[in-house]
This record gives sequence, structure tokens and C-alpha cells, in this order.
Amino acid sequence: MAPRPVVAGGAATYEAPPNIALVKYWGVRDPARVLPYNSSLSVTLDRFRSRTSVRFDGDRAEDRVRLNGRPATGGPRDGVVRFLDRVRELAGVTARAEVISENNFPTASGLASSASGFAALAGAASRAAGL
Repeated sequence: MAPRPVVAGGAATYEAPPNIALVKYWGVRDPARVLPYNSSLSVTLDRFRSRTSVRFDGDRAEDRVRLNGRPATGGPRDGVVRFLDRVRELAGVTARAEVISENNFPTASGLASSASGFAALAGAASRAAGL
């Protein structure tokens, strides 16, 4: 499939709740896709949410990522950009994106904010890219 730019306004917002693992998987069978060797058992924290918006913009020179009101840098930004690159590859999209993600619960407090954030990112980026 030939790359195609997303029309202006290719945007979406998704929400996802965090979860707490009761039994965690051990080992990774596919590091590129972060697939575990074994399943895990977890509970969802229904009142908490990560809300992520993605907007593809053909005029943007690079991806812009904001997490809880602040520009993301280093590893957190790199992980989001790698995921966006995969979405762009699957959708045949060349446009860069603006990503805004907010949690209504404390980040980095053991409540799986990265899992809920990436779940919301997956939904928003896929929808915004037309997948």
C-alpha cells in the first residue's frame, strides 16, 4: 500500500482504565510486540481513566507528545513515537501527530498508568489514522 497523508482533522480521543495485576506473566516471547509467554490475571479500576487524543497533521515536522500537561521527553516520548510509527506503517500514513494524554489518577504510583495510557493511545491513534 502506498503511503497516504491523513486529511486535516484526522483525530480521535479514547479513554481506558488502568488495571492491577493479581498474577503477572513471566517472560516475553516477542520483545518487538511485547507479547508475554504466559497470561496474567488482573482487575480493572473502573473509576480511573487515561484519556488520550491523537491528531495527525500533514504540516507538522515532528510528533508532539504531552503527558499530564507536560512535554514528554526521553523514553516516554520515544515509546509513543515508536507506536505511532507502527500505526503509520499499518495505515499507510505519513503525517506526524500531536498526542495529548491525561490521567485522572496519580501517574507512576503503581496503578498501571502506562498500560491504560497505551491502551487509550492504541484506540485513538488507530482511529485517527483510519484503521
